[in-house]
Amino acid sequence: MTDFYFFEYQLNKTLILIKFLHLLSIITINPMKKTLLTIFPFLILAYSADAQTLWNSIQNIDPNTGNDPYVIASGDLDGDTDIDLAIGTYNFSTDVVKWYQNDGSGNFTIMPTVSDVGTLSGIGGIIIADYDGINGNDIIVSSYSNDTVMFYANNGTGGFDTGVAVSTTADGAGQLTAVDINNDGNLDISIAEYDGGIASWLPGNGDGTFGAKQTIVAANLPGNVSFNDFDGDGDQDALIGYVDGTTSGTIEIYYNQYIESGTMTVSWIKDTVTVNSGNPFLFVAAFADVNDDGTLDIIKSDNVSGDVAWYSKTKNGPSIETIISDDSIIDRPAVVAVADLDNDTYNDVILTDGGSANDAIIWFESTDIGTFNPEALINDNNYQHYGITIADLDGDGDKDIATIGYFNNTVDWYENILETLTIGENISAKFSFFPNPTKDNLYFEGLEDETINILVTDVSGKTVLSKSQNSNHTLDVSDLADGIYTITINEKFASKFIKE
Repeated sequence: MTDFYFFEYQLNKTLILIKFLHLLSIITINPMKKTLLTIFPFLILAYSADAQTLWNSIQNIDPNTGNDPYVIASGDLDGDTDIDLAIGTYNFSTDVVKWYQNDGSGNFTIMPTVSDVGTLSGIGGIIIADYDGINGNDIIVSSYSNDTVMFYANNGTGGFDTGVAVSTTADGAGQLTAVDINNDGNLDISIAEYDGGIASWLPGNGDGTFGAKQTIVAANLPGNVSFNDFDGDGDQDALIGYVDGTTSGTIEIYYNQYIESGTMTVSWIKDTVTVNSGNPFLFVAAFADVNDDGTLDIIKSDNVSGDVAWYSKTKNGPSIETIISDDSIIDRPAVVAVADLDNDTYNDVILTDGGSANDAIIWFESTDIGTFNPEALINDNNYQHYGITIADLDGDGDKDIATIGYFNNTVDWYENILETLTIGENISAKFSFFPNPTKDNLYFEGLEDETINILVTDVSGKTVLSKSQNSNHTLDVSDLADGIYTITINEKFASKFIKE
């Protein structure tokens, strides 16, 4: 089991330089109706129907989590509706569960620890969900060495009760999932029992207690389990990725027979065709609608081969593989996740580096036709991100990313700077500025006012340039440090640009 969590990376690759903001183009707009009429080849101005996603620099939440933070989850833990965070460490000696209170704007406070340091050994799974129906969301974690699943009830006063073991027979307990498997309206817990070679589940009673542990399947080295209604019959099916450690790790689907049985009991039938095989070290295997066609797909990342791919599959039928990323982009990929980062209703793909040689976090923007643009950089460091969570952490309507750094023992988050831009009534319908990114100067076109007032601020909101000038003149930004800036003109129009 140790190899599942600990790797040595001795690669010395050249980092890929990603330019993630492309040249835009001129847009013609009816200023009265504010509707999109025509798009020209050099669009600079994004209208309100369009948006661009940039990422703010890393923001630290906890500079010292304790050794080897491994799992992270997000959810409202204090009943104020904003998104808090919880993490667990994985070093077998001083492990701890911690949580971080969000003020709603992405400012986090390190709260008293949920568990006593050292009482758990190897925290391999964590979920945030309300299992007892009182005081809001609780925290549930798994302990690999203790073969235990621990339940920490929310006490409703900004803390958590002493942990209660809801299972002590989960042999090598790892990943946990909150899911209603038996359709009784109560959340259950699934457990990947790595050492025991069992994917199991605990039926939740809705009051913080659980029924006897039940088996989904007994098979060698289950690494992670994902649930969704793949066959569309109204119950939750299971997708399991087996961490073989050599060359034969497989991805399998098991159909929940709760509906088919007609007896209100859960049993499982394996799909007759394996989703994928030949994986040396599956890190993630999960259900997701990757290509936005309304049908569930399967996505994976393999930490040894470097392959990140998705599969279109029919029940008891073959899979069609599409590679998203390979070892030339990230050699040792860890987390792969699917989410709409730019609020265009199409799913994008987020990928982290499980080593230290390549870009730490990248994303692949959907082309809106079932494929993806080339990778774009979110951040580069050597933190080794084994866990991320995606949620609106600052309450601005777009999805941000919180991470744990296994190498550097920190919790951090990245703000999604999603800009949906509008045009002021006194700005020409064909106004544009370019180039973007720029090294030296910005040029303006389509301005009706002879004199314009310009304000440039950095990502922290600090004014770095302020002046009035003729609208036909260029704006010299050569003295600005490389980075992302906001330019505001006549206090009506604002947009991001990159100085490089």
